[in-house]
Parts: sequence; C-alpha cells; structure tokens
Amino acid sequence: VLVAIAIGVGFLRRLPVFKDMALGTVRTFVQLIAVGYALDFIFNLENLWLVALAIAIMITVGAQAGASHVKSYKGAFPLTWISISIGSVLTLAMMLVIRIIPLDARYIIPLGGMIISNSMNATALTIDRLSSDLKGNRLAVETALALGKNWREASSIFQRKATTTGMMSILNFMKTVGIVALPGAMTGMILAGADPIDAVLLQVIVGYMLLSSVTISSVVATELTVRRFFTPFHQLRQDI
Repeated sequence: VLVAIAIGVGFLRRLPVFKDMALGTVRTFVQLIAVGYALDFIFNLENLWLVALAIAIMITVGAQAGASHVKSYKGAFPLTWISISIGSVLTLAMMLVIRIIPLDARYIIPLGGMIISNSMNATALTIDRLSSDLKGNRLAVETALALGKNWREASSIFQRKATTTGMMSILNFMKTVGIVALPGAMTGMILAGADPIDAVLLQVIVGYMLLSSVTISSVVATELTVRRFFTPFHQLRQDI
C-alpha cells in the first residue's frame, strides 16, 4: 500500500523518477531476500574467509556505485575503492582489536555494511566536490602556483571544503540523533523488545564507528584525488 501510494503520486506528478521507483521497489525486495539467504548461509558456516569475501564484495560494489555518482571526474572507481577500503577496514579492525565486537560474522557483516555504505556516500561527495572546485577555479589555482605556492598550498582551501562536504551527513546526524531522528539500529532494537538504554548504547557505537570511517574515507579520497590534478612539478594538469 505504501509503495502504491508513492508510485501513484509520482505518476500523477509526472516525476522523472517514476520508473526508477517501480524498478527500485522490485529490486529492493529481490536483493534483500537474496541477501537474507546468503547471510543465513554464512552465519551457519562461521567461515572467516567467507566473511572477508562478503566484505570485499560489498566494498567493490559500493565503490562502483559511488564512482557512478561522481560526475566531475571520470574513472573515479580506483579512488573510491581505495578510500572506502581504508576507512572501512581500519574502523572494523579497531572495533575488533578493542573488543567492541567479537570476531563473528553476525556482527562484522551488518556493521560492515553500514560502514561501507556511509563511506561510499562520503567518498563520492568528496571526490565530486574537489574535482568540480579545482576545475571551476583553475585560474585561481594557477595564479597561486605562479606566485610561488606549491600544489598543496594552492589547493588547500578546496581540499578542506571537499573533505567537509563528505563528512557533512555524519556531522548533521550526530547533531540531531535522538532529538530529530531515532536511527535504524536503535529503532530496530526497541521494536524487537530490547531495553531502551541498551538500544542507545548500541546506537552510540554505531554513530562513533561511522564518524571514524567517514572521516578516514573522506581524507583519503581528498588526498588521492588532489594528486591526480597536479604534476610532480607543481603544475595543474590540463588533461583532466
């Protein structure tokens, strides 16, 4: 009924995303059912190699999806893949080292999915903003270089803006969580009958892990992207 309402409104308003809504509804159902069976299989086996493979597939698909949304820079997949991988793996590894979560597929895969999806969005936004700014402010950058600044100094303001753009979503989330929104992890636990305090503690962990992964991924994406725009001789490339 809810989907029918959304599609009906989209059809009546002649929204250009009408077909995407209909296709997305079917894909959501099919993909989640398939993932449900896959996770049940992996959880029962408790094979760490399968867990690692699942995380690798999630990172690769996320990197491809993120790269497809970067309009101002062609061939962004290697940048998104490396950025998401570093941010996600480091965050998951730290959570395992300090024993926030056990080495268990039931914890690693769902939390890994949350980390990767947020890092994907942050990485795509960062790369797109930085590429767009450097191209749109080519004259200002070249002027700074001509005045004797190195490539890092000439692009520093654009690097900071791009990194902040990538982090904006998680920063807004942390400002409003619990006041404006009750996030998915917390809501799910409460609906399942868990104590609200336990649900809050889990959401705190989720919020902090996302802050870690998004920050790392955004910084790495900025560093990788900005280097593509300059030559070893501190010149702005003309072919990008």
